[in-house]
Amino acid sequence: MTLLEIKSKLEEIRDRGWIKSLRKGTTGVGYTFESIFGVAENNIPVADIGGRVEIKTVRKDSSSLITLFTFNKSVWKVSQREIIERYGYIDNKGRLALKNTLFVGRDISQGLTLYVDWHLNTVDLVDVQTEEVLAEWDVYVIVGKFMTKMSRLLFVLADRKTEDGVEYFHYNEAYLLSEPDSRAFLEAFEKGIIGIDLRMHIKENGSVRNRGTAFRVKEVYLKDLYRSVRRLL
Repeated sequence: MTLLEIKSKLEEIRDRGWIKSLRKGTTGVGYTFESIFGVAENNIPVADIGGRVEIKTVRKDSSSLITLFTFNKSVWKVSQREIIERYGYIDNKGRLALKNTLFVGRDISQGLTLYVDWHLNTVDLVDVQTEEVLAEWDVYVIVGKFMTKMSRLLFVLADRKTEDGVEYFHYNEAYLLSEPDSRAFLEAFEKGIIGIDLRMHIKENGSVRNRGTAFRVKEVYLKDLYRSVRRLL
């Protein structure tokens, strides 16, 4: 597929007007778009830019967070089990869990916060009271993940309405985002625009289940992480 073909397909979808969601819940906007766009995965090959383009689709009025990537390999200074036992809570399935989104400068009720250490070039998960570093992400590693995983992005926005309990979308705005900006990515941490999502619990057999520590950004700020923003719709 070429950029011209993508633009033509976007215009065709826009001109269809309101489209009934093909799935209930938060993922409906993305699933519906990808279904009518005709992609089986969340990225598409684009011949004239020489690679694949990730697709992110959002509601215009959403304050939700987009997952950029997940990474937690070799970052824990304290075992994950001990972290859950110290700071966790009982979730709605009766498990001891720790599922929270953290931002720099905003302590959560479990007594944890994020801190950017520019001397060591790390993003740290820190105990607020003791200042103990529980996990440490190397700045260069996470920037590298962002630059490779999110190097090219088709960013699609939709208006939405609900009729008789059914959600409808009008996909009427889209951008091709490229040239991810490493400096903007790091600054977004200090501004509380990018956060880290902890998603782990202790299973019945006593083992730790970690669904992947997610690096997430507020949807409205996604364009600010790129030097090249080309409007397609």
